[in-house]
Amino acid sequence: MFKRMKTSIPFSEYKKTLLLSTPVIIAQAGQIMVGLVDNIMIGQLGYVDLAAASFTNTLFQLVVIFGMGFSFAVTPVVGQRLVTKDYKFIGRALKNGIVSNLLMGIIMVLIMIVLSFCIPFMHQPASIILKSTNFMLLLTVSIIPMQIFYVFKQFYEGIGNTKISMIVMLTANIINVIGNYCFMYGKLGCPELGLYGAAVGTILSRIYMMILQYVFLARKISFRKFYMGFKDSRVTLEGIRNFFVLGMPLAGQMVMEASAFGVCTIMMGWIDDISLAAHQIGVSLSTVGFMVYQGIGAATTIRVSHVIGEDNYKKISTINTVSIRLSLVYCLIIVLFYVLGRNILPLAFTDKKEVIDLAALMLIMCASYQLSDGIQIVLAGVLRGFADVKKPAVITFISYFIISLPFSYLCAFPLGFGAVGLWFGFPVGLTIASILYYYRYRQLLKPYLE
Repeated sequence: MFKRMKTSIPFSEYKKTLLLSTPVIIAQAGQIMVGLVDNIMIGQLGYVDLAAASFTNTLFQLVVIFGMGFSFAVTPVVGQRLVTKDYKFIGRALKNGIVSNLLMGIIMVLIMIVLSFCIPFMHQPASIILKSTNFMLLLTVSIIPMQIFYVFKQFYEGIGNTKISMIVMLTANIINVIGNYCFMYGKLGCPELGLYGAAVGTILSRIYMMILQYVFLARKISFRKFYMGFKDSRVTLEGIRNFFVLGMPLAGQMVMEASAFGVCTIMMGWIDDISLAAHQIGVSLSTVGFMVYQGIGAATTIRVSHVIGEDNYKKISTINTVSIRLSLVYCLIIVLFYVLGRNILPLAFTDKKEVIDLAALMLIMCASYQLSDGIQIVLAGVLRGFADVKKPAVITFISYFIISLPFSYLCAFPLGFGAVGLWFGFPVGLTIASILYYYRYRQLLKPYLE
């Protein structure tokens, strides 16, 4: 039996989580800033371009998030072996992870190409169809380098280093902004491509991220032991199969949550392009909360995988409590950010009053689900640390596809709440997910509490 956990947790526990989560949060901010800067710069081209980018990015992000979730399998595999100092195994896991994610990247590219030709049949405003189709085809070029970047990111997090990806993401923003400036507006001798120039900037930044992640592994002395294991290992069918077995449920879990926003974007297009543009602003700003909670969730996964490797299951309850408490503090700050800034923040994207007013209402809805979002992301991080993937995927499906999306549709159309009504399903789905994740977490810990 475990002793009852003390209500007073040493500050060192909070410090450990903060030291791991802060670079991840900053890296997430860097990743989100790539999309945010794109949207702000595209918004200057006009709200039709912003609506086209909104629709395309939503479909594109579903595939990218699936790939990101697939790469999450690397962290627990590496983290649980780190304590044994089996560097050869870790290097081999990284190589198999790269090949597995390369194969997944190719599959994702093919899916995006097919999806791009389906856009004219999705009942979107006629003004955005051609631009959205071409924009998506260009963005597919960035999928494979982004997927390889994710593998390295999860590897570094698995060994407890969250600073490398932070550096890569922040410097990649510079590449992205310069690429946007040159190719969107035709500066420094580059062709003026308008909306399509944003895709070029994204491609350049993602290629840069992939290369720099590898350079750190190959050149940094402290990573030499991992690099030698990586270089001397061989790719095996068993290794690839293991990553697919672990990665597919994680990918499904991630994409199902994101699909709630993606399907809502498609339904938003059934209303009008003003609603679509406002929705894009709301979704873009909603990532502020997500990046913070995701950072804490990643730190939670790292810490849980390490203590499992040490066979110290008692520590998991403390780690979870620390992460939840930190999320609650961040949640309060983020809610105030959305509520107080609801009429000001949309001005960064557009000056069209109808879009701003609608986006302000969506930010109120965004504030309403921050608590549930923070809790469910932390609990999902704990479950990933256990390498528990199948039941969380089922929980996600129930929460978002069985409950959240039908509720959104009901509120928006039959009940007549319109564009804002499509956001009503988010707090409901996230609350259900947080409750079910908690029960799964208790179920996994139960054998060690007896």
